[in-house]
Amino acid sequence: MSWIWPEYINRDLPLSSRQRKAILRDAWKLWFANKWNIALYLTLPAFYLATVFGASDVGGLAATFVGGGGLIDKLFRAAAPAVLFVMCFVLGGAVLQRYRFAPCVYRATRGHGYDVCAKCGYWLRGLIDDIKRCPECGCARRLADGAPANSG
Repeated sequence: MSWIWPEYINRDLPLSSRQRKAILRDAWKLWFANKWNIALYLTLPAFYLATVFGASDVGGLAATFVGGGGLIDKLFRAAAPAVLFVMCFVLGGAVLQRYRFAPCVYRATRGHGYDVCAKCGYWLRGLIDDIKRCPECGCARRLADGAPANSG
């Protein structure tokens, strides 16, 4: 289940469980500060409710294209809401976490004094300032104060 709710804090960082909780608490504060995150998160159930009522009709249409009736029709009508549930909540939530929550965790980790990549969370310890990009993802490296590396 780590692909659904992965631990975005790098395990190599020398942090106690109390410090990890503080970073996650700060990450949630950053997440809630952005109103788009809340709007996106609230649209998942709304999208699910809007589509699940028509899902059995979609399943019926799919059964019509496959052919047959009776059991196949009932199977498609029953399976369509389950497939939509997985698509909306599980996959949609995982995508939101990866692209909306993970950067908040990385910024909170940087706020606690650890030089991690703002895009992928890679710990940039031991790298000289001449290295301008993250070796893991290639994102432009930023110093701890937020200025780009070698900016001045």
